[in-house]
Amino acid sequence: MPSIAVKRDYEAIYILDPESSEEQVETTKNRYKQLVETFGGTVTKAEMWERRKLAYEIKGRNEGIYVIMQFNGEATVEAELRRVFMISEDQIRYMIVKSEEIADPIERAPRGSRFAEEQPTQQAAAPVAEITAAAETPEIVEAPHTEPATEAPAESPVAETEALATA
Repeated sequence: MPSIAVKRDYEAIYILDPESSEEQVETTKNRYKQLVETFGGTVTKAEMWERRKLAYEIKGRNEGIYVIMQFNGEATVEAELRRVFMISEDQIRYMIVKSEEIADPIERAPRGSRFAEEQPTQQAAAPVAEITAAAETPEIVEAPHTEPATEAPAESPVAETEALATA
C-alpha cells in the first residue's frame, strides 16, 4: 500500500553564537535553507531577528542571534533538519514547531488567561423564559405512604451468645 506524503508548514527558530559575523550568519542561514530544499521542502521565509539577551546562560553565553525560518515540507524534511541541528555546533539552541501549533494562540488559550479574556465569547442564548417559569411554579410531589413492617424483632446476638454460654 503506498504511503501518503503530507506536506505541513513548519517554523524553525535557532540561536547562533553572538560572536558570529554577519557573513557567518548568512552562511549558516543558507546552509539550513539549502538542506530543507534538498529534502523536498520549500522555504517561505528566512530572516535574522536580532541579537538578544538570553533568559539564562546557554553554553556559556548570555546573548544570542535569533534566526527564524518558515518552511513547508514532509515530516522527513523536519526530521532531517532536527538531526542536523542536533549534531551542528554553529547554533546554541533550536526549536522546530508545526505552524498549526502556533497559528492562533488566542483560540488555544486556556480559560482564565489574559488571551481568553480579550476574545469575545459566543454563547448560545439560554431559554430564559422556560427557566423562570419553572422556578415560579415548583411541583410538589408526595412520597408514597407505606405501612411500617410488623415483623417480629430479631434476637440480638448478645442474647444468643449468653444462651450458648449457659448451655
